[in-house]
Amino acid sequence: VCCEPSLKVGGEKNLCGACLTQPPAFCRTQVGFYFEGALSELVYGLKYHQKPEYARLLAEMTVEYFDLSGVEALVPVPLHPLRRRDRGYNQAELIAKELGKLLAIPVISNGVQRIKNTPSQTHLTAKQRHENLGRAFEVERECFESLSHIALVDDVITTGATMQRLAEMLQRKTDVKQIEAWAIAKTK
Repeated sequence: VCCEPSLKVGGEKNLCGACLTQPPAFCRTQVGFYFEGALSELVYGLKYHQKPEYARLLAEMTVEYFDLSGVEALVPVPLHPLRRRDRGYNQAELIAKELGKLLAIPVISNGVQRIKNTPSQTHLTAKQRHENLGRAFEVERECFESLSHIALVDDVITTGATMQRLAEMLQRKTDVKQIEAWAIAKTK
């Protein structure tokens, strides 16, 4: 996962060589936990077993690990409308809203739309994930007009490809200067 200048897992800093050679489009990555054990069961419950109430629990478990330091708004990673309809909600949006309440920070749910219904990325390589996300998102520029520092929010970061594509697009289409990547967990 991309982690320039640092990836914080549970408040502990971890650097990776890939980020030193190819810095990502976002300035910092923060996650609460590694994706394993009981935490992975909570995320699966939220994502695949109609347990939207788990978003609050996951946010409460991880909020202490997020350093706001100037973040003006949270932006959930969007789902394609068909996937959102099938699931009934966007888990990243639920998590972002719960974090927003706990941190007293606004959430911009309509700032980015997923316009391409990409296949699930669960079993794709990092390169395949990055290619899969080509032209998948559209930005509503006016939602970001007064912002200079935001955090993208997702449930799990695996390779960082989704956050990278979103951050690249936001850098091209808006005047946001600093973009962070936040997630409940990251895979090992």
